[in-house]
Amino acid sequence: AGVAQMQITLGLPRLIEILDARKRPSTPLMEIYPDTSHNNEKDARILAEKIKEVKLKEIMSSINIDFGGKKIEAEIDSKSLKDVHIGIQKVFDKLKDRKFKVNLSGNKIIIHVDEMDFKDIYKTKEKLKEMVISGVKGISQVVVSKKGRDFMIYATGSNLREVIEIKGVNRDKISSNDLHDINAVFGIEATRRAIINEIKNVLQNQGLDIDERHLSLVADAMTYS
Repeated sequence: AGVAQMQITLGLPRLIEILDARKRPSTPLMEIYPDTSHNNEKDARILAEKIKEVKLKEIMSSINIDFGGKKIEAEIDSKSLKDVHIGIQKVFDKLKDRKFKVNLSGNKIIIHVDEMDFKDIYKTKEKLKEMVISGVKGISQVVVSKKGRDFMIYATGSNLREVIEIKGVNRDKISSNDLHDINAVFGIEATRRAIINEIKNVLQNQGLDIDERHLSLVADAMTYS
């Protein structure tokens, strides 16, 4: 079963994941709510686009190596830039932050690789394609949905620490199915509650009705130490 075009692990595989406290769930997922001033469809969509991880390969039309001039040339697609709400200057600054020697020429970004041999130039080109330009690392897909009166964003991937810092996100309503991420950011009490909620969610999806005190006992046994 999937939620709004998103694949979610349910049933026994998910139950095993929770009780084993796996380091990463097979389908990490976050539910992100905009704050009251951004709780409308337009703002929720803009917020979702800000959260989604954007790699260099998604906003460029081509990337070529000039072996003679020892440089890599990336042609940036202006329509793609507009879609993700960033300017070419931000791409240039990101590369500069990574200590690359860069020049900007119209829509073309030129990266100088004078000290590298051919093998390293090729490796650098492949690395550049995967470089995150904007958004939150690890959030590969976002879907805007409506839950009652509120708009919300389903995000594939889990990175609570970075998402709660984004302007417009309601920090009090954010949730994740990654128990280790919850523990690292919100602490063990929140993790205990998340274990109960996650098990309950799996059981309800299977139409099973189990007293919550059994789930509390499991959660306590997993988190008391």
